[in-house]
Amino acid sequence: MTVSLDELIVEYREALVDGIVKDAIRQIRAYARAPLRQTVERVERLLDALAESIARNDPDVLERYLVGVARERQQEGYAIMELHAIVHISEEHVQAVIRDAVPDEVERNGLLALLGAVMGAARMVLSVRYILGTR
Repeated sequence: MTVSLDELIVEYREALVDGIVKDAIRQIRAYARAPLRQTVERVERLLDALAESIARNDPDVLERYLVGVARERQQEGYAIMELHAIVHISEEHVQAVIRDAVPDEVERNGLLALLGAVMGAARMVLSVRYILGTR
C-alpha cells in the first residue's frame, strides 16, 4: 500500500491540529496568549499549505504561505522565531503520524525524507528573508 504524504496529512488533520496547538500553547509564549480559535485556524492553514505543497510537488506553495504569514506576524508583534518554532512543532507531529501510520520501512523513510526536505526549505526561506534580515 502506497500512501502519499498529502493524503496522510489530510486524513490525520484533526489529530495533527490538536497536538500541534497543544504543544504551541505549551512551548511558545505568544501562542499561549493568543486566542485559541486563532491558533487553531493558523495551524489548520499551515497544514493545508503543507499538504497542497506536497500534492502539487511544489515547495514554493508552502514557502509563499510562510513568507506571507511572516509579514502578518511581524506586524502583529510576533517574533519570526515563533513562526520557526511552530513549523518545527508541526514537522515533529507529522513525523509522528508517518511513523505510526506507515508500517513499511522504505515507504516510511521516503515520506520522512520528503517532509524533511519540504519543511527544511521552508525554514531556510524564513531564515534568509527574516532572521538574517534580507527581504
